[in-house]
Amino acid sequence: MKKDCVAVGLVCLILAGLAGADYLATSVSTDGSVMLATSGSDQNGSFVSRVMGVDAVRLVRAVSGGEEMATDLIIKGSGPILASDYASSKGIPVMMDEIACTFLTDSRVQAGKESDLYTVGMLQNGSYEISRVVGSGLTGGTVVNGSSMVGFGSQTNGNTTQKTRGFVAGNLSLNDLVRYGGRL
Repeated sequence: MKKDCVAVGLVCLILAGLAGADYLATSVSTDGSVMLATSGSDQNGSFVSRVMGVDAVRLVRAVSGGEEMATDLIIKGSGPILASDYASSKGIPVMMDEIACTFLTDSRVQAGKESDLYTVGMLQNGSYEISRVVGSGLTGGTVVNGSSMVGFGSQTNGNTTQKTRGFVAGNLSLNDLVRYGGRL
């Protein structure tokens, strides 16, 4: 009997691993405390986010896979909230067409593009919303409202380099939108 249960359990685990989850959604509402962590990676890049909240907290998280990974996180609370997220994207190096580029004698490969995006903050009585899409590029949006301290930034390296950093503290309203390739 036990062998049959183990065999059925193994078959279910194998089938579940082959199927995989393409969409995950979580909703939490509490007046205690909550801790939630999310991460994902594929050949295009990766993302990770962590949230801790105390007192009255409402949290909604959605993660989708497939050709492009996407994550959305919305947190609203009256007590302290700690939140951080990081996303990276790796562009594939592009081979240039030798027939179309007859005047080039240097390397025939364009550099691959790597992009990073992060937000970290402490929030007291307010809301924190992030959205990240990792696929053919890196796209992200951050919206923070309330009394908080927030650090945020992004960078891209490839044929060109661009870096941004910011820090905001106090009663604030922050909207940050970043797009490196991909779709908006």
